[in-house]
Amino acid sequence: MIGAQVQTASRERWLHIVKTSHYATYFHTPYWYELTAPGKNHTAIEVSFDDGASAIIPIAKVMRMKGLMTDYFSSPYGNYGGWISASILNEDHIKVLTDILTSKKNLTFRINPFDDSQTSLSTITASSPHVKLINDYTHIVDLTKGDAKLHSELSGGHRNAINIAKRNGVIIKAAETFDEWERYYNVYTDSLGRWKSWELKTRTVYPLTLFKRLYENRTGNETLWLALKDEEVIAGTLLFYWGRHAVAWHGAALAGCFDLRPNNLLYWEIFKNAQSRGYEVFDFNPSGGYSRVESFKKHFGAVQMPAPLLQTKTPLRSLISNLHARRMR
Repeated sequence: MIGAQVQTASRERWLHIVKTSHYATYFHTPYWYELTAPGKNHTAIEVSFDDGASAIIPIAKVMRMKGLMTDYFSSPYGNYGGWISASILNEDHIKVLTDILTSKKNLTFRINPFDDSQTSLSTITASSPHVKLINDYTHIVDLTKGDAKLHSELSGGHRNAINIAKRNGVIIKAAETFDEWERYYNVYTDSLGRWKSWELKTRTVYPLTLFKRLYENRTGNETLWLALKDEEVIAGTLLFYWGRHAVAWHGAALAGCFDLRPNNLLYWEIFKNAQSRGYEVFDFNPSGGYSRVESFKKHFGAVQMPAPLLQTKTPLRSLISNLHARRMR
């Protein structure tokens, strides 16, 4: 077995590795941890191997029930986590990194589908009694195909919807002021009531303070895209950009404006913008199994990509999670 040293990485070292790792996403950056877990204990573990290879594992530590319970997340809010590295990792490296990750009790992270070294985790951990894998997937669009190919892969319904939005004067723009961010948040809160009547009953409700923090701490990798009709915000999507990866993290639209088809034009313009800036992959993010959302993505020509959740919950933590889920039904 290859030897390794484990130590805490500085923020500068963490940021350097996430910038040089070709499969890292925005969710691996210190920016994401600082935005979503302010005041929480988040850190990055650096694993240095005897052969010169190294990797970083970002971890957020969240205390619950007045400190009686501790949860760990390798990326908050269930986004892509695990290790990031600029080195070429072999089976020995992966085994060590997997052991370090799964040694954390009550850890949750989403396996990064863009990292070939992580896609083997499902096989490696299959026989581990304390590791649970929850199958899930995201939908992605390959932006390297070019405009004509992307447009040809849209469903006929989506192409028609884009034209309807244009004819109705729907305008797509990037939000510039916090007033625009707040107007989008109002669209989101309006949507919450509709989602509750659907199948989205356990959806996390994000506070306005999170969006304000995002606005005030933008690094150039975060853009809130808006669809407007007569200067009214009727839909929006929050995008994060990193490396070759553009990902939609949050979206909402006014039900009363669905006939204007703002979301169809919104995503089409987002695709074209990301493509023009050199991004290679547009990631819709997992849909939570919601069929309406998945259908919308597939009609954009998006293909399914495995992105399972890995958990190491103790029996007590699993019991508490199950009780909480029952209360949410």
